[in-house]
Amino acid sequence: ACQSEDWNAHRHMCKPSTPDTPTRSLTQLPGVLQVNNGDVTFPQRVYLRDLRKNDITKGMEIQASVVELHSPGRFFIHVQSPELVEALRAITVELQKTNDGSLGTDYKPDAGEVCAVKYSLDQNWYRGVVQSVAADDGNANVLYIDFGNEEEVTLDRIKPLAASIEPIPPCALECSVAGITPVTDSWMGECCMAVRQLVAGKSLRLTVVDTQENDRTYAVDILLTPIGKQLSTFLMDQGYAVRENVNKKRAEQDIDSLVSASLENFRRQSGGKNENMEAQPPDPLTQGLGDTFAAMVTHLQSPSDIICQKLDNASVIQELHLKLREHCSQAPASQNFRPAPGTVCCSLFYEDNQWYRAKVLAYSSEEKVCVGYIDFGNSEEVELSRLRSISSELLALPMQAIPCALAGVRPTAEAWSEETVLMLRRMVCNRFLRVEILGEREGMALVAMIDEASDPQGNVAEMLVATGYALPTNHQDEEPTTKGQPAVAEKLQWTCAELPTEGQMVALVVSVMENPGEFYCYKYNQEDLQVLAELGAELKRHCEADITPFSPIVGEPCCALFSGDGAWYRGMVQGVWDGNKARVYFVDYGNTSDVEPAHLRAITPGLLKHNFLAIRCWLAGVEPLSPQWSAESIGRFQALCVGQQLHARVLFITERGYGLELDSSGQNVATILLSEQLAKAPGQSQQKPAIQRDTTTSVGPPKPAAANENEPPTEKQDISQGNHQSINANASSANQRNDISTSADKFPLDWRTVELPHNETFQPCIAAVVSPSLFYLFNPSHVYAERLQSVMMDLAVYCTTKALPSQCKPMPGAACCAQFSGEESSSTPHTLSSPCGQDFAHTHALSLLKYTPFQCLTQLFHTHQKLCFLAISQRCQISKRLYGESTTF
Repeated sequence: ACQSEDWNAHRHMCKPSTPDTPTRSLTQLPGVLQVNNGDVTFPQRVYLRDLRKNDITKGMEIQASVVELHSPGRFFIHVQSPELVEALRAITVELQKTNDGSLGTDYKPDAGEVCAVKYSLDQNWYRGVVQSVAADDGNANVLYIDFGNEEEVTLDRIKPLAASIEPIPPCALECSVAGITPVTDSWMGECCMAVRQLVAGKSLRLTVVDTQENDRTYAVDILLTPIGKQLSTFLMDQGYAVRENVNKKRAEQDIDSLVSASLENFRRQSGGKNENMEAQPPDPLTQGLGDTFAAMVTHLQSPSDIICQKLDNASVIQELHLKLREHCSQAPASQNFRPAPGTVCCSLFYEDNQWYRAKVLAYSSEEKVCVGYIDFGNSEEVELSRLRSISSELLALPMQAIPCALAGVRPTAEAWSEETVLMLRRMVCNRFLRVEILGEREGMALVAMIDEASDPQGNVAEMLVATGYALPTNHQDEEPTTKGQPAVAEKLQWTCAELPTEGQMVALVVSVMENPGEFYCYKYNQEDLQVLAELGAELKRHCEADITPFSPIVGEPCCALFSGDGAWYRGMVQGVWDGNKARVYFVDYGNTSDVEPAHLRAITPGLLKHNFLAIRCWLAGVEPLSPQWSAESIGRFQALCVGQQLHARVLFITERGYGLELDSSGQNVATILLSEQLAKAPGQSQQKPAIQRDTTTSVGPPKPAAANENEPPTEKQDISQGNHQSINANASSANQRNDISTSADKFPLDWRTVELPHNETFQPCIAAVVSPSLFYLFNPSHVYAERLQSVMMDLAVYCTTKALPSQCKPMPGAACCAQFSGEESSSTPHTLSSPCGQDFAHTHALSLLKYTPFQCLTQLFHTHQKLCFLAISQRCQISKRLYGESTTF
């Protein structure tokens, strides 16, 4: 019987080994045929080819959402339809039902098999295709075909797919963006992050451009409605991708078709014949970077495809030809000799009727074969009668053909023109050249060719550029850094730090502040802080040792010297201006700066092993009152966030970065801005603020000392430095909000404590002690006992005359009146998880019925606000117990 991979070719001439019958027994149905594995009986194995195919065809437009994105070249979608939702629900329920119970079987899955797999995060069963099996380690890599994610699982978490599971198609369709390829060998981490922000959680309109791999993967394009562009266009505009070379793709498809036809021709006639499988190609000649040798060009297709031979090996090659002639003269043609593609034999070249070593490339027909001459680089089609088997002695010599590409040049158009190839032939053919290996690319040596016979000696690449047949290359991977060192650096790959999107809270520190709609953070953890410290030292050593001139390329990382502190940082080139001055984005902090060429260095892969730490963010839940954020809003946001350890939760991911819910010192930042009328809720029209400004005094907010865009924050340079004046002035401005609307209860947030005197000795008066590291003092300068007594009397009058307690719940951090259980009078705490008496610095848990809003209906508000709160907290470390209420500090 034919194997499955041969059936497409043989189905017209071969018959099934057993004819189909109208009815089959239960065990002959797919998924039920039993296979014995020891004492355990398992259902028949199921593979992707056994599942039904989707009815999605080329040209269709579908509404879908991206459920898993690896890169623009590989992502998974869910088609938005009730049928898919119901199918996914049904199959999930059936999987739990059929696999509920203990794990633990001795089942060994095959690569490519569709199984039931227990997902590690929720402990539920899902369909997964086994991509690889490591039997020795007892685990396997699986792809969950209904969701698109992958994971490594132990074999005891894998079961065969039960017969009751419907063979519906994978619910997650594997896709790629059509018509483009990445500018480098793989998609950059920054590009994947940008695409993820554009498509995550959105309903998208997709157009199916093409189908691939048995109609199970799809080349699609996505309309990005917010920016009015297709995703492919966006990626090309951003410099992440280039248009796919369709002609090259078709040529590759033609080659694949030729190879398939060749294999079919070979298999059709090779039964029982000598396939020459033992004659494998010899090793290529080994070359080293910086090697120089005399050579002759033996074959030339273009400046990017040249074959040459070393002149030093001429005698060895001549001796080989004599041995080939002698060997083939004693080996007559055999009807039984039919060498397999990829093997090496002797071939009689048509032009000179001499024998050469040749590799079988493909069978063009049953009697003709295409061969490539491994010592010269050319190829031709010959009859089988012109081939002979080869001995192991004749395979001992390495292949003499050296594949090369001319370094330093690129075509003036998309491909090399015929005129350029003709000119190059005139320059290099039938000449002795000096060849110097400068690098390597895709298995080819990047070389400089010098014609030493000309006067003056001519560099072939320079002559092509000078005569207009080529352009100088701008790719640094084709140019050596210093002679004797590798000319081709490792491919640069980098990744960006990401925030968890499953609702977890994460600690952040602001590094660069623009406004609530744009700021940059980094994760506040010991690991990232250690990375910053190590990077600083590594960058300094690298950049001081490497003084090679660097040409910046937009979209490529580099090392850049920051003029503010004279230190080196990692950067990304965003633009290049006149004189090669580059606009650099400092990837670990978030600020940008124009950098002189002399202050740029090439970066090494080792310096890119850590994530880019700066994370672009925006504050969710607020919008500016006017088209732009006001200076006062920015100042208040800065006072709340800069220099603080923030706690954040991701709510949105957009092209602007992460939309965050921020907490600062236990207070929600967005809520504070809204309550102080410094921002509005999204979609809300601007309303008349409830808080009116005192018209007698006009104090504008100071210009916020946010992070200078030309200054990356470092450990030496705290971003909060210089902002204390802004914070204090902001608080002072808040104290001038003296008139409050009486239309509703309100728990004010704009209160403050007095400050301790700096660098002064004073006699404190202890209000309360929580621990040696936290205690409360009265104002050491002015206790104002009479005013405090007056305040207490005003509070008693205000709270006894208020009819009912407030029905609204105070926010954490808000000021209110609260009745202390130890006495019947009220004090003025601010709201913690339990109230803290700010005038006396004690905390107490209260029922909400005992909260009273701190309404400002009378002069009472002015008195309290100007007095502020008398108790102030100061964290200190003391070395002795406090025995009295008065201690000198």
